[in-house]
Amino acid sequence: MGTSTKVRRSGGSRTARLVAVVGAVVGLAVPLAGTAHATGARDGHCDDGEFCLFYYPTGVSGGAVSDFAVADIPNLGPTQPTCYEFRGSGTGSGLCVWRNARSAQNRTGHNVRVFTNVDYKNTSDLFTAHGSQSDLYQAKFLDESVKFVT
Repeated sequence: MGTSTKVRRSGGSRTARLVAVVGAVVGLAVPLAGTAHATGARDGHCDDGEFCLFYYPTGVSGGAVSDFAVADIPNLGPTQPTCYEFRGSGTGSGLCVWRNARSAQNRTGHNVRVFTNVDYKNTSDLFTAHGSQSDLYQAKFLDESVKFVT
């Protein structure tokens, strides 16, 4: 009878541990599920409130993206480890944005210019607030700085 009681306790103890582990996993999964699609600058997704530069031109899928919150960038940086890079799983991921962007989308409430030189100099492409993705024209392969304008 002592052995029988020991087995039951062990089984009950295992069951209690299993329930605790499952509860902990479910408890962690619920908050993570809620944040999986949350807006976050520099996460490789072009979300509302962000300006995004794409590795591929408009209409071509599979390219990486570099997404930015509303903030001027006087120098996208030409080399690692100090450059802004394309993120996500698409082609171009990990490469510096500097002179590699082909298109952009402005999902902010501000107009944005992409300049062909650092410190907002030379020619630029204008992307109006809440616009659809479109190709860079002046700054294609020359993108070096980004400025939010009125």
